[in-house]
Amino acid sequence: MDKKAMYKISYGLFVVTTCNEGKDNGCITNTLAQVTSSPNKVSLTVAKSNYTHDMIMATGRFTASVISTDADFELFRRFGFQSGRDVDKFADFTDCKRGDNGCMIVTKGTNAYISASVWHSIDLGTHTMFIGNVEDMEVLSDAPSATYEYYQSNIKPKPEAVGTAPDGQTVWRCAICGYEYVGEEVPDDFVCPICKHGKADFEKVGGDKEEVVPVGKTEDGKTVWRCTVCGYEYVGDELPADYVCPICGVGADMFEKK
Repeated sequence: MDKKAMYKISYGLFVVTTCNEGKDNGCITNTLAQVTSSPNKVSLTVAKSNYTHDMIMATGRFTASVISTDADFELFRRFGFQSGRDVDKFADFTDCKRGDNGCMIVTKGTNAYISASVWHSIDLGTHTMFIGNVEDMEVLSDAPSATYEYYQSNIKPKPEAVGTAPDGQTVWRCAICGYEYVGEEVPDDFVCPICKHGKADFEKVGGDKEEVVPVGKTEDGKTVWRCTVCGYEYVGDELPADYVCPICGVGADMFEKK
């Protein structure tokens, strides 16, 4: 069975936001869909590992800002490559306004927003599907909506090609986005220029004095599975069927053998 057939489904992309006890948070998702038009209801599926999930469960409300082709990678880095448990995703972020339901609306790199209150929720194991009553919505721009395929082809940065480093130096790869740093050691204060993660998220790839690593394998022969949404890598011979990406919250079906 070729699970890549799932990639042919056209997904939109959204910044889903919520607010609980005065704290704003949000995450990137591709799982918003209209389920009925009269009354107007939408479904939203969120990984339980996401902080946004817990906040929606607590408050029963959310807003989905529809990402457009005007968006840049910074929007995805801010809302998709870090956890709201660790950082304030809205700190120093001015491209937003507060909606009538108290949740933030992202106004740059988006073309519309839809606000909803949770009417029903369904436990899906690793995720929860929220069915919400649409209470407010507005078109913000005429820019086309960005599909998941558009993000992969036009917004997500392409990692540098893997190869031997000059003069036998070591290559260190960011496990989050794939950026590669060349040098004997990654400086303690180094910050990835793509996803802004630090030294702890870099792993040694190799240099021209080291053994060549087969495609899809680590140097000790283990298989590498890469999340096609954010680039996070899982190392293991098999990816568990119930695995959830710790960065962007998608399931095992969105991973492919590297």
